[in-house]
Amino acid sequence: MENVFKSGHQSDDNPLEFVLSDESVDRMGDVIRAGGWDLKQFKSNPIALLGHDHSSIIGVWENVRVEGKRLLGSLKLAKEGTSDLVDTVRSLIDQRILKSVSVGFQPIEAEPRKAGGWDFIKSALHEVSVVAVPANPNALAVAKAAYGEDIARKLFVKPDTTVGTFDGQTTSNLETPNLAAARTRLRALGIDC
Repeated sequence: MENVFKSGHQSDDNPLEFVLSDESVDRMGDVIRAGGWDLKQFKSNPIALLGHDHSSIIGVWENVRVEGKRLLGSLKLAKEGTSDLVDTVRSLIDQRILKSVSVGFQPIEAEPRKAGGWDFIKSALHEVSVVAVPANPNALAVAKAAYGEDIARKLFVKPDTTVGTFDGQTTSNLETPNLAAARTRLRALGIDC
């Protein structure tokens, strides 16, 4: 099976403690069983990425563990001054603006759910990324002004061109600095690209 990406969220108490995944039904109708996580390979190299971009290393994950029906972990960011990207991510996390994560994993055992989607019974964790996808395409312009174009491209995905409208839904092309990760996500949704 191909790699899959699912989201988690920041702790209310500690901005660097995250729920990486839980057993709730996600937007695609999938469930990842916490007791089925294989963490062995991940723990040998727990690199923290930004937006599933392997060239955007921002730190490491510590204390990654399963508690009940949740996969938890603490983000240890690289030292301040390591790079503009790390400093920007640190500031956005501290301000609780950037507060979501996404696990990249390989399903080992999965079953289709009656209501649609998949029940991932066993999964191998490959990576965990801090992610942000603004709903407003104008957010990219603000980010460019505040953080510089290179960092903004890594933090955000923006609509490029509107392709058309069908049944009241607008279709847009997206620009993304990490096309391979975007294609993997689409394939996980059953969309050929």
